[in-house]
Amino acid sequence: MTARVNEMVTGQQAALRVANGLIDPYFSRVREALEQGLEDAPLFSKPKLLHQAATSWASQAKNFGASGNPGGSAPLAPTSSEQLLALQNRAGDESMERLRGLDQAGDELRKLADGSSSKLVVTLELWQDADGTLRDKKVVTPSGNPSYDTYVLNTVSGSLAKLGAPAEGARGVSAEGIHTRWAVEGRVVYTIKLKKLQGKDSLYIAGALATGLLAGRFDETTGEIEVIDLRNPRFVCQAKLLRVY
Repeated sequence: MTARVNEMVTGQQAALRVANGLIDPYFSRVREALEQGLEDAPLFSKPKLLHQAATSWASQAKNFGASGNPGGSAPLAPTSSEQLLALQNRAGDESMERLRGLDQAGDELRKLADGSSSKLVVTLELWQDADGTLRDKKVVTPSGNPSYDTYVLNTVSGSLAKLGAPAEGARGVSAEGIHTRWAVEGRVVYTIKLKKLQGKDSLYIAGALATGLLAGRFDETTGEIEVIDLRNPRFVCQAKLLRVY
């Protein structure tokens, strides 16, 4: 019983260390390295666009029933299509209905293209020496897809190999080494950077613009524009640090 209690306390302290930012920037470098190692991840199952759409709608319906809004418990700012509807109702003018419908379709397409409704999450535990060398690794909580879990686990060694040692006295690094827990989320997305669309894609671009399917987003940080490309699904992974022991 004492051992169980100590384990729980240690785990809570490790999680609070991350939540309160009491760790060295080295761990951000580890996260970036893990994600870079997974940049060319294959598709681990054949994408089913209709299934993802149904899952997305079911998730939103469940959230709406439980909290009154499709995004979950936290109140969401009204979308542009919702604002157009409110303006239309106040003015008693239905002339904006087509524009509102296209805007709403774009919102739903962006949610679907992000793949957030259908994702794989595997939890890993890593042990490194004080100089950053990987000592051991294991899956703590599987994602449900063994191929994905194995792929993620196998990329860890190569991802961390070129990182180098953390700074002397780095917070979260002890003389015994580094012990961390990570969640690695993977999902199928249907987006592409606009600059990567080639001349051969002109017909797709024209057709997508005509039907409102090219809805995308502008990244204020990088200045790049991502657009929806339903022809070429790809798998993206994100790592999240959960605990530093």
